[in-house]
Amino acid sequence: MSPLNCSFNDVDELMKVLQLAVHIPTFILGLVLNLLAIRGFSTILKKRWPDYAATCIYMINLAVFDLLLVLSLPFRMVLSRTQVHFLSFCTMVECLYFISMYGSIFTICFISLDRFLAIRYPLLVSHLRSPGKIFIICCSIWVLVWAGSIPVYSFHGETEEYKCFHNMSDGTWRAETFFPLEVFGFLLPLGIIGFCSSKSIHILIGRRAHTQDWVQQKASIWTIAASLAVFVVSFLPVHLGFFLQFLVRNGFILECRAKQNISLFLQLSLCFSNINCCLDVFCYYFVIKEFRMDIIVHRPSTASLVLQDTMITRTEGREALSEEENPSPEFQ
Repeated sequence: MSPLNCSFNDVDELMKVLQLAVHIPTFILGLVLNLLAIRGFSTILKKRWPDYAATCIYMINLAVFDLLLVLSLPFRMVLSRTQVHFLSFCTMVECLYFISMYGSIFTICFISLDRFLAIRYPLLVSHLRSPGKIFIICCSIWVLVWAGSIPVYSFHGETEEYKCFHNMSDGTWRAETFFPLEVFGFLLPLGIIGFCSSKSIHILIGRRAHTQDWVQQKASIWTIAASLAVFVVSFLPVHLGFFLQFLVRNGFILECRAKQNISLFLQLSLCFSNINCCLDVFCYYFVIKEFRMDIIVHRPSTASLVLQDTMITRTEGREALSEEENPSPEFQ
């Protein structure tokens, strides 16, 4: 088949079925789980302020971005199947989708950096983790992703026939537009998250023989590992697909079969990356478990209090017996 007559109808028809199979359960689970996560971390924030304020604010911010992605899914399913006559509405939905994606990426990046600094330099960065400063960082993430969504408004160019999330203009795939998005939107956060996560896990494992709070340290390691795994699984295939599509749109890949495979891979990656809004729940689970472990570790148990009382009683008894056997000089 000639590259000029290369058809993607079979790919699009297959994706219509897969999107229904993936997006409907993702929407239902993501809506419920992220609302529960926001409620849960808000409750912890109120009850344990300011002990867990920094982490809770970050987690609530991440859950809000995930919720935004969930709410965009029904519109994406409908708008990507039909031609839309209101480009502004299509652009708004596309903006919400990419804002939620890159908002999640940057939030996870700052969570990893914050955790690494807290583990490596706990005394030096304690003043940097105040609730007010963390809130400012989260607001800055929102401003950054909204500003970064400006190129979305030119995704479809001046074409009259378009579908949402399809038929992107050639300008969208120019090197000066694509590479800043790929580098600053994914590769740089990936490098920061990978470095901070590996260093944090290495430090915590190294402290195993010198800490009495290994249960809490173990919960922290699982939290870091789960966050890193969710990030890589969710966003690495998508940005690899973006790069391959960049090669297609700039004439580096011309064979029709390769183009069809790349289109299928990109759409599959975007489809399954939406499950990230549900996978983040594993991070929430380990964070909450870590909070509970921290409370248990730093709160004396009933058994320890009983043991402490017993030791005090035995000490007092030995002292009293010693005084009876060796009376003080004033009674001799």
